[in-house]
This record gives sequence, C-alpha cells and structure tokens, in this order.
Amino acid sequence: MQLPILLSLMLLGSAGASTMTYPASTTTLHERAQDWAGAELRGVEVRGQTLMLAAGATSGTLTGQPIKVAAFDELVPSWNSTTPGAGSVTLEVRAQTGTAWTRWFSFGTWSSADGRASLNGQKDAAGQILTDTLRLSAKATSYQYRVTLRGAGTSVRLLAFNTSDRAKRAAGLGQASNRAAWGKVTDVPQRSQMVFAEGAGWCSPTSTSMILALYGVNVAVPTAAKGMFDRVYEGTGNWPFNTAYAGEKGMRAFITRLPSLAAAEKYTGAGLPLAVSLGWKAGELPGAPIPSSDGHLMVLVGFDKSGNPVMNDPAAPTDAGVRRTYPRAPFEKLWLTHSGGLSYVIAPQGIALP
Repeated sequence: MQLPILLSLMLLGSAGASTMTYPASTTTLHERAQDWAGAELRGVEVRGQTLMLAAGATSGTLTGQPIKVAAFDELVPSWNSTTPGAGSVTLEVRAQTGTAWTRWFSFGTWSSADGRASLNGQKDAAGQILTDTLRLSAKATSYQYRVTLRGAGTSVRLLAFNTSDRAKRAAGLGQASNRAAWGKVTDVPQRSQMVFAEGAGWCSPTSTSMILALYGVNVAVPTAAKGMFDRVYEGTGNWPFNTAYAGEKGMRAFITRLPSLAAAEKYTGAGLPLAVSLGWKAGELPGAPIPSSDGHLMVLVGFDKSGNPVMNDPAAPTDAGVRRTYPRAPFEKLWLTHSGGLSYVIAPQGIALP
C-alpha cells in the first residue's frame, strides 16, 4: 500500500514554517525570520535569520506560538546554535492534551564547552523526559517551545521538532520503491568505533563524524565523542546533542523520523547520507558485526542494485570492514519498530533537501 508523503509549507501558529508530514510523524523546522513571527522575545532579537542576544543582555528567552500538528505522543527536538566560550542553550517544550497543557519539560543544557547535560527526574502523570525524548501519557495535538540563550555571542539559527505517534511507527513498512535510487552509493569515509579503547558506546558520534567528513569537516571520532558527551546520561548517544554538535560545525542538522526506506531513498538518491537508529536481537540482522543491540546508530549511504540498504556500520572491528549491505526487509522492520525511522539529517547549509 502506498502511503502519502508530503513535504510542504504549512501555517503553524502565526508563522509559516517548513514542515515534513508523514503518516506517523511531523517534523517542523524554524530557521527563517518569519518562523519566529508572533513569538515572545525577552532579551533576544532576530537578526537576519538568526536568534541573537539583545545588546547588553547576558541571557534571553524566546517563547514560540503554540504549534498544532497531527496527534502525537512523542517529541524529539533538535537545534543548531553557536555557543562560544561558556555560552549555552536550553530548549523546553510543553504539550496540550485535550484542553490542558503539561508542565514545561527541559531537554537540558547544550554547550560546545564541557559540561553539557540532559536533565533527569522530569516525570509526572502527563509524561516524562527520556534523556532526549518527551514521551506523553496521552495523545497531544499541540506543543509550544521556549529557548533560552546564555553568554556573549550565543545564537540559534535552527529549531526543529519531530512529533510522532508511537502506535503508527511501522505504518510505512514495505512501502514500494520507485527504484530510482537503487545502485547509488555515496562514498562516505569509513570509520569504526571499535578501534578505540573507549569506543564501544560511540556509535552515534562515529556516525556523525563520518557524515561530517564527507563534507570536509574532518573531526576525529574521540574528538566528536568528547564534544557531544552528556555528563548526566554519561554517554554520547543523546540524539539532539549529536545534531547540535554538527550544527556547531556549521552544518544544517536536525532529527526526523522517516516512514520507510522508500522515503530514505529520496535522501540517498540526492547524495545525502542519513544516520539511522535501530536495534535487534540475535539472528535478526544478518551480517551485522555485533550479535544484538538495544540501540545502534549507523550511516545509510545508499542502496545496492537490488534495493538493499548499504551502510557504514561503525560497529565493524576495523575501518576497512565498516561498509556493509543488509537485507532490505529485516533492516526496515528493525529501524521502524525500534525508533520509528529516526534519522539524523546532516548537510551543508544551502543544500536543498528532498
């Protein structure tokens, strides 16, 4: 069954924002001056297409207008910022379930300096924060965000919000491909996390570093891991911290959830690799370098001539073994059922997305 896929501009609140709408998820990007229209600004201002601290301010907050989307029970944000020195950014979100608004949930404090951290202990009857994900107890139809900037020179040029309905995660499973992207593979540099003594948990920064290297930003894996380490989570797998790190390196980077490999083909066919999150039990992913995983990031670099996904899998024991091809059907099922098709989109600014 073909499911509708729409990439459009929609009116959200009082500002038009770029929106990717799929059957199970919506991703909204705020990155233009008009996207901040109607927001409440305290100590910040919009200069060109960027949020900046107002003259003389050491901190400031922008509170956006409520945004109405399809019913959702999970939200994952992302942001692109510049945080020089001790500068930092905090993003908070609340959701509307029925007529009631939840509390403001915080996604912690991001900084390019050491000390960045998610925020534990946020749980009540309405929902909870799971490091990088807001999971609600009931479906919501609207959300609102506020972002706080601190420190001289701190700025934000992109805020993204992916909302999804967990019950529909696998709705696009098996969507037919037009095959235009089959046989197209982008030569993304191959890097293994396993060649490092501390690399067992570095799949996410290794994947991010591979995509950055494709675009000429050559960051060593240990450097990337240090630059996105979440001291509360005690690891490097915080999804928004990975895209924020790429954003600090000048990329346009955000998190989305795609409904199928057919949708992912639009990116790889345009030469844009994706970092994707999946998990599997023993025997479920033929050819994988590790027998199982509760959650693993790898880079989708294209598809072979039969439509099977070609990956840079950082769990390979050596750099030379990173390039892997996995069977399409089980891979797609594991990706969609584990993370709902979660993907990092990382590309130079100005490149058109599919």
